[in-house]
Amino acid sequence: MADQGRVILFLVISVIALWGIVISLAAVHIVEFLKKRVRIKAVVLDSQGRVRDEYELGKQREMLIGKSTPANLVNIDFSDSAYAGSIEEEHASLIRCGTYWYVCAKAENGMVGLRQKGNDTVYKLRRDIPYRIQCGDIIYISYEKIIIQ
Repeated sequence: MADQGRVILFLVISVIALWGIVISLAAVHIVEFLKKRVRIKAVVLDSQGRVRDEYELGKQREMLIGKSTPANLVNIDFSDSAYAGSIEEEHASLIRCGTYWYVCAKAENGMVGLRQKGNDTVYKLRRDIPYRIQCGDIIYISYEKIIIQ
């Protein structure tokens, strides 16, 4: 009878320990999931480097960058930019695919660039090819800057 009590006590302690491990692992996964859900913003700077506009890259699937017209509204509008003459109506777009964001050049003039975080080189983007972007990257629309934060 005493042996049976010890076995039951051992089983109860083992189950409690197992649940503790399961809960710890679940907590780690929840923390990692929440880290990935950090809100990403596209921050447009003016010519003096000050924040001109901020756009949250939330639930949208695509954000069009260019110049708004009555027939074609864009999300990130450079109509009033000093460089508006070199920015097309549909110059580029930010596209979400799953949890990642991409920039895609649409401009015929080729004036879309990308400088990735930690890199000094600005890459000229090829038209209609999506390039993955991350926090810290800078997108150049003509001579305008959009920082991904």
